[in-house]
Amino acid sequence: MSFLIDPPLLVLSGLFIYFGGRRLGWNRHAKIVVGIAIVLVFVLFSSLLYADVFRSVFPFFSETRGSDFMLHSNTTGITKEMVPAAAVLLLFVLYPFWLFAGYAAALLVSKRRLVSGEVYSYTDVRSRADRGPSEYAVKRGTDPRRSVRQAVAELGGIERFVKSGDRVLIKVNICGGVPEVKGTFTSTEVVEEIVDMVKGAGGVPAIADADMIWNKFWSVAAASGWVDWAEKKGVKLANLSETEIADFNFGEDSVIGTDKVSKEVVYADVIISVPTMKTHLLTGVTLGMKNMYGTFPEVDKAKYHRMKIEEVIYEVNRAFTPNLVIIDGSIGNEAIGPLSSKPIDFQTIVASNDVVCADSIASQIMGYDPSEVVHLSLAAERGLGDASRKFDFDSLPYKHASGKDGNWDRPEAKVKDFYNAGIELLLRFPGWSTLFNVGADFFLYDMARLPVFKYLTPGLLKLLNDFVYLVLRGQGDTEADRSRRRTNFFVLLLLAEAAVIGFYMDGYLTKSFLFDLNFLFAIAVSILAAVRMKTKNLLALILSSAALMFVAEEVITSAGIVDYAGSVGPTLFVVSAWALLMVAIYGISDLCRLWFERLHLFDRLKRWRPLPFAAAVTVFSIFFYLEGYFQLAGRDLLALYAAMALLGIFASSRCSIDWNAALVVVSVALGCYMELLGHVGGLWSYDLTEGLPIFMTISTAINAGAVLGVASIAGVDLSRSTAGTGGGRGHLPLGGGSHR
Repeated sequence: MSFLIDPPLLVLSGLFIYFGGRRLGWNRHAKIVVGIAIVLVFVLFSSLLYADVFRSVFPFFSETRGSDFMLHSNTTGITKEMVPAAAVLLLFVLYPFWLFAGYAAALLVSKRRLVSGEVYSYTDVRSRADRGPSEYAVKRGTDPRRSVRQAVAELGGIERFVKSGDRVLIKVNICGGVPEVKGTFTSTEVVEEIVDMVKGAGGVPAIADADMIWNKFWSVAAASGWVDWAEKKGVKLANLSETEIADFNFGEDSVIGTDKVSKEVVYADVIISVPTMKTHLLTGVTLGMKNMYGTFPEVDKAKYHRMKIEEVIYEVNRAFTPNLVIIDGSIGNEAIGPLSSKPIDFQTIVASNDVVCADSIASQIMGYDPSEVVHLSLAAERGLGDASRKFDFDSLPYKHASGKDGNWDRPEAKVKDFYNAGIELLLRFPGWSTLFNVGADFFLYDMARLPVFKYLTPGLLKLLNDFVYLVLRGQGDTEADRSRRRTNFFVLLLLAEAAVIGFYMDGYLTKSFLFDLNFLFAIAVSILAAVRMKTKNLLALILSSAALMFVAEEVITSAGIVDYAGSVGPTLFVVSAWALLMVAIYGISDLCRLWFERLHLFDRLKRWRPLPFAAAVTVFSIFFYLEGYFQLAGRDLLALYAAMALLGIFASSRCSIDWNAALVVVSVALGCYMELLGHVGGLWSYDLTEGLPIFMTISTAINAGAVLGVASIAGVDLSRSTAGTGGGRGHLPLGGGSHR
């Protein structure tokens, strides 16, 4: 094994797992276990070679140190002593990706064999027909088959949609579910009634779905009972990813352009969409329209998120508009779906000849305003269907026993829009597509099936939903607001990349796992904080922080106050990480300020606006002297701290005391925490103190106040940074005396 030989061997192992696994009948989890075992063997054996525990005994490389063999020192001239530990760790971290690359390559090659090379367009779609006026039917009862019959009969009967000899594609939701959780996939009981009706009308039904990144058709179809059911029923069960594939031209005005589709969808005379009724973290709901997105044979669905997932959903429904939609709400799934959701015995079937109308009615029954569902709103605006119908809950034969009519636990609309925008931006960066797919594969599917974790995942997703909603609550939702949030997200992502690169360059990557974890968490918090800000203020905050921290770190390190383990002076990591921390501090301070205002803590101290910063400066000065750093400090350092203190007090005199108190409290808390983590992790140390100096825990408040002052001199008020939430309430004009 070596760093040059291991990657191709791992790629070959991935190829073996795909092709050998198919021949040996391995299921998904068997392939995962074999893959993990192979990677562990490679990593452990190669690690022992690199650590010189083993000597190389391979032909042509015998009698050499294991590390020399791993680096091929006789050819490259590189020895173990010349390579940073972080670089070696990175090479080992890449091992699972090499194996995954081999498996993915085999998967893509096998799929390409099915591609016919033909190009189809809208005129080739056989199921396209005039649907007539939009109609819908909602039926509720304990017998889902009876409800399906009644709903279809109210629309005119199955004969209205299916003629003798028609090839009927029944698109169900199999791969979007977890086999152990009912309601995450379409019920066979509902589909059985549809199959019987289609056969009764002389049609030829085929049940279809396609592979997902986290879920392969045949394994989940077997686990959820679909394979056995199809065999007993004598009906065709088709994996659209394994059918003959062709190119389809979605049109010049489409975000998709030309993409792969299954010929089964093109040649079907009738398409019936039969989704389960459930919520979705990224699209709000996953109903009739989202169900048709599942006809794409492409396993790598990440690319559709780059195109804007809501637009893609609209486009696939425009091309392959279902002739009949029957939404299976016999058992629905609420909360943070589609996989980490909670079953709900809803006993409801929604049917319509209009996919937009069906989804609109089902969305209302779940508790959404149809205008909140972006793909539904797009489809209605562009004339694909009618989303204007208002559902009358009094038309139901009985109310839901748990009061769930119009009251499902569901993702907040602003939260799912935020996640969508974030994913679209992330996927623009090279390599993120693979990470996104692997993450979805494990966290959304595998963890939903593991003991203990399957209970923790929904709670974690709910916590993230609520936290993001708190951050976004009150924000505007115009196109300008969405554009601002996308811009801010992109800016923070660039800053975070600079910090990560600097972190690696300074050699901190392997020093402290706890610091690494908190560093990633700080990036996430800073991104959430940034999307709430005005772009001009965000840029001013980042630039002011970076400039001030560059000067401050240069003076502090020159004075010997702080010693960095991986560098001397203000490096890329130090400057960019300080800017990230300041964004997080200002974002959390704005939320904390709202809390202080509601508690009325400082109502009688409104005229003492600079008091929090003055108190912070006082405490800082006392401990700076008591801990012996005053004697160590030179003229430059004392002048720097004096200037920063004056800037903070000057700027704080223009802000409300609630804002100033929040900024001081949050900056001290976060600054202390990160300083302590870095010190304990060995990233930096202090000249006169073995532990963390107390004055350093206060210094972040001085830094935050100085940043406020620098930006204020530049004409930007950082206390009014938040867009659309009344962030300006923290600000007071110089001559003002009342709190606004």
